[in-house]
Amino acid sequence: MMNKIKLEEIYDLLPPNIKGAVSSIPETEKSSICEIRLRRGRKLSVTAFAKEYFLNFDGRLISSCEGAADVTADDIKYVFERALKGSVHSFRREITEGYITVSGGCRVGFCGTAVISPEKGYTVDNVKDISSVNIRIAREIKGCANEIYSKWPASEAGGLLIAGPPASGKTTVLRDLARQLGSVYRISLIDERNEIASVYMGEPQNDIGAKTDVLSSYDKYSGIMTAVRVMSPHIIVCDEIGSEKDFEALQYALGSGVKIIASCHAPSYSEVRKKRYISKLIKAGAFSACAVLGIGPLCGKLTAYSVIGDDKC
Repeated sequence: MMNKIKLEEIYDLLPPNIKGAVSSIPETEKSSICEIRLRRGRKLSVTAFAKEYFLNFDGRLISSCEGAADVTADDIKYVFERALKGSVHSFRREITEGYITVSGGCRVGFCGTAVISPEKGYTVDNVKDISSVNIRIAREIKGCANEIYSKWPASEAGGLLIAGPPASGKTTVLRDLARQLGSVYRISLIDERNEIASVYMGEPQNDIGAKTDVLSSYDKYSGIMTAVRVMSPHIIVCDEIGSEKDFEALQYALGSGVKIIASCHAPSYSEVRKKRYISKLIKAGAFSACAVLGIGPLCGKLTAYSVIGDDKC
């Protein structure tokens, strides 16, 4: 497998002192980093080897917060403003959803104080006083979907559902499946958060297959409907389904003869079946198999594979 890490692509987001600490991490450990966390008024930390470590300014991973690099309010502000490219209004939707996808497909998640809008049904309209930032490092791991690719017969009826808890590598596996299947089939990739293909100025930064067309930053409903109507795909690939709107669009695709590959948050196939709209899609014959991924040392690894029976129950 080829593991292409995108750590260097987030250096421009980091204030100089934090950047210095991260860039000083030894290469053997740097390649395992999947998250960088900044908590206002507390200590800098990274997630590596399925564990969270504190980080000192010399780039050393330590278990105790004592001696770790301090994170200031100015550090948080720096990262937030760089991720937004200085324009809050241009990223209003992303702000209300709690994350921004940046160049290379890395995701900057943040939390703070929600600003509630009575005019919009008391939903979150903005976020202020950012207190924590979590930068999730994108990885392109060619070959990580080999086992799933060999088990799932793409030429037969029924699509594929990829399930797993958060941080189980679902997006990375979807990317590699698109790459492999996109060499044979015409694929429409609905890349809602621009994490899978990481399109920059119209060109995917990741390898997502020679016959793959990318609908970047579309919401899933609009992207799926558009793809079916104008791109004539054999397969639609999308991330994190589960809403009623997702169900409506995917049912339309299914009725148009398009196969579906999608992911969802669930630790097992039994939990997948409890999800209302995904269960409806299963009963409609949308999926012939469900692949379940693990977390921690099993991140991105196939832990269970269920062939969905003819009863679709």
